[in-house]
Amino acid sequence: MKSNIQTLSNIYSEHLWLELSEEDLKQAKPEFRDYSNQTGCYYAYINRLCLNGFLKWMQENLGEDFSFSRFPNDKIYLNIWEFVNGCGINLNNKRLVLIPSDSIDIADFGVPQEWVDIPNWVADYYLPVGIDLEAKYLHFWGLVSRETLKAQADYDPIYRCYYLSEDYVIPNLEILETVLHFCPDEKGEVTPLAKISANEAECLIKELSKPSPYSPRLQAKFEKWGALLNDNSWLQKLYERRVKPVTSLSAISVLNQWLDDVVEAGWQTFEELFTPRTLAPAFRGKRVRGIELGTPENIQRAVRQLYNSQTEVAFPSNSNEPDALVYLLQNTQDESIRWKAAEYLWTIAPNYPGLPIRRVMDLGVQLMGHPIALMVAVLRKLDGKIAVLLRAYPICNLSEDSQTKDFRDDNVSLTKLPPGLRLMGLYENGNPIPGLEAVARNEPQDDYISLYFTADLGDRFHVRLTLKDVSITEQFVV
Repeated sequence: MKSNIQTLSNIYSEHLWLELSEEDLKQAKPEFRDYSNQTGCYYAYINRLCLNGFLKWMQENLGEDFSFSRFPNDKIYLNIWEFVNGCGINLNNKRLVLIPSDSIDIADFGVPQEWVDIPNWVADYYLPVGIDLEAKYLHFWGLVSRETLKAQADYDPIYRCYYLSEDYVIPNLEILETVLHFCPDEKGEVTPLAKISANEAECLIKELSKPSPYSPRLQAKFEKWGALLNDNSWLQKLYERRVKPVTSLSAISVLNQWLDDVVEAGWQTFEELFTPRTLAPAFRGKRVRGIELGTPENIQRAVRQLYNSQTEVAFPSNSNEPDALVYLLQNTQDESIRWKAAEYLWTIAPNYPGLPIRRVMDLGVQLMGHPIALMVAVLRKLDGKIAVLLRAYPICNLSEDSQTKDFRDDNVSLTKLPPGLRLMGLYENGNPIPGLEAVARNEPQDDYISLYFTADLGDRFHVRLTLKDVSITEQFVV
């Protein structure tokens, strides 16, 4: 490693080269929960490495004769990396912006437009920094003024980035002390951005806070995007919405009223939500968990096999199959048998008397772009308790728009649940109910995940669906 840096420093002798220790790498690693995607995490990692290395070099070489603060302030400077690469620091009365890159090309470097054209973000000087995590070193090219950058750089309107040749970079950082104390303002002219109203800002924040595997910086016109980031409070609000999405807490659904056909807004019947187009292939046709129920013979065989799979409840004499299924789901103490009997009934006689009431809610694409539905089914048992089934289904939408597709992992089937999706039951205080959690598998991918339990009238609980750092919570009282 040392020989590698020595070789490079011989070629670029005026540049600053700093080694990275294992401790440096460890200290710079961010918490994944602080960012909504891997891109933000990576920006945080390389910028922290650069900032820590640069400040250490400053202290060792320029002494204590400078005042230092992070931009925009010590509270929210970490938030910037959710959106933009680069690290702003205020030294004395000057602002520097470090621009790290892992590119091996040192012919030119790019500065995101935010650091150049947002009035509250503009810097006096920009410092391009090469970073090699494998060889463990930082390579500071030098510095260039904003005035020079604006005059000489090529602007890329697609990626909103200014590209400047290495020839315009002042390579010797030893002059930094002189620059900080004696050089005049080299920002040049800064053009104000048009102001946006609070309502416009709120609409932008709502749109740009949607989950995505990348920064939303290119999804709005720069004039509006820049105006949003120019205000620290709006920047903070957008960050919080993306990284710590407000958990969707519903109005409380009263399950015992469902049994009297009183259902809150937002809940639909299974048939209303799931059409042949939106129902995943696994649920099309007269079958349950691979068991065919398309003919009277198939139904008779399946019901008899279900009874034979348990010894608790005997097949009632002189009963047809639907009546036998109602009798089984009312009398069994085995919840898996109860809900399998219900599934058979929903398939062969969806309006049969005595069926558990089931309703579904379309949760949209709030869970990382995956269309998910939550189903809740309830049945009043003979002892007065309420049996509850929770289930998460994929909503099969083969005509999804391109924006939704961008949110999804291309390796995840449209007709299956996304791996890692969690379905959890929570106590009213938000603590997990032990044993009441299901997680969608990666291989094979699941058609659905389920939970079931029995509750007393008046019991309160929450149901939470979580995928990565995004969660949706519904509230219930039995």
